[in-house]
Amino acid sequence: MIEEFYSKSGLTLQKVAEELLLGEVGQRIPKISDLTEKYQVGRGTIQSALKKLDEAKCIKLESRGHLGTFLREKDLTKLLQYSGIGSMTGVMPLPYSKKYEGLATGITSEFEKLNIPLNIAFMRGARPRLQGVIEGRYDFAIVSEYSAIKEMAENENLMLSVSFGPQTYVSGHAVILSDKTKTVMEDGMKIGIDSNSFDQQILTYAEAEGKKVEFIELNYMHLLEHLKAKTIDATVWNMDEREIARFKVQPLHSKKAIDFEKEMSKAVIVIRRDNKKLHYILDLLSVFNIHDVQAKVESGDLMPKY
Repeated sequence: MIEEFYSKSGLTLQKVAEELLLGEVGQRIPKISDLTEKYQVGRGTIQSALKKLDEAKCIKLESRGHLGTFLREKDLTKLLQYSGIGSMTGVMPLPYSKKYEGLATGITSEFEKLNIPLNIAFMRGARPRLQGVIEGRYDFAIVSEYSAIKEMAENENLMLSVSFGPQTYVSGHAVILSDKTKTVMEDGMKIGIDSNSFDQQILTYAEAEGKKVEFIELNYMHLLEHLKAKTIDATVWNMDEREIARFKVQPLHSKKAIDFEKEMSKAVIVIRRDNKKLHYILDLLSVFNIHDVQAKVESGDLMPKY
């Protein structure tokens, strides 16, 4: 199959397979003349592609004379293979919390139901994850709704494909201080910040607004160790993190930070706008089932699997 894709007829086969993948069962498929014009090939090439898909049991068509030809059945997995997709690759935050492990487990479970192999990469920072989607290294990225909206405002090639709703990305954020006698960020403090994380950066700036502090650029995963070593005095951190119990934790104080955080609790999937096949597939996922699996992993009733 792969060798056939390098020929002109093979490329046409991919395009016709994608056309039928995105079509709804029971609907009329495009006319052969329309497909020949759209893909700039002969009628025989289109007819050959349809015949091959039929023989491979990817589709079942029904001719109804002057009414046209209708799509009666389709095999999602086989059509994906013939349209050039053998597996999907997504990228999400490092699984340092039960919430992220639950989300990864739920999404993996839904892809298994569709018989679509899924590979998940883990990477800190929304910026590099979204850049990976833009560059084509990943099919989709999981980020907070806030990060998605911020990046989409600057890059029209990205689109939000799935939203999982409140409390699916993080339960909340908190200010963590090395000095247990302190309750808020104060003048003279050294504040840990990671510019690769949209959420952590904006919340940190909001909490420190109006104060004379020094921002120390650090890897997000090293912030707690720097707090412990007292090389920084405070930072903003995800409350789902397992290690947070070792430190002095205070709720967000800034009204601006609290307002921003509402958009940061929602997990979303971002894809390239031109990736119609992936958008179609993601629309088949059950958000309800993913929520259920995530909740069970968080409560300890289900072991993570991703």
